[in-house]
Amino acid sequence: MNTFLDKFPSTVEKAVDRLAVDMTFADKTRLANMDEAALIRFHQSYGIFLRNEFRLPGNDLLMKSCLAAADLKTITPGQASYILLKELQKRLLAGNILKVVK
Repeated sequence: MNTFLDKFPSTVEKAVDRLAVDMTFADKTRLANMDEAALIRFHQSYGIFLRNEFRLPGNDLLMKSCLAAADLKTITPGQASYILLKELQKRLLAGNILKVVK
């Protein structure tokens, strides 16, 4: 039986997969090259999108996956959305193709 929450990713990996597919190459490059301070500032607005897009809170499976990824005892929706953003950045950097040439 399909439920409403079945359309949302249930793990950090699935959420990052979806984000990576939906982003343009230019956006991926910008994100990959953000330092920690820029990433925090970017999260202030993009985190709202992530929480709405992935139903945080409400998507208990994804919240639990974010909790495990962060190795915390408790987690807020804001922390969960930051973990998703940080994991996306890590994946992009691991690809070694999104370096800004100066």
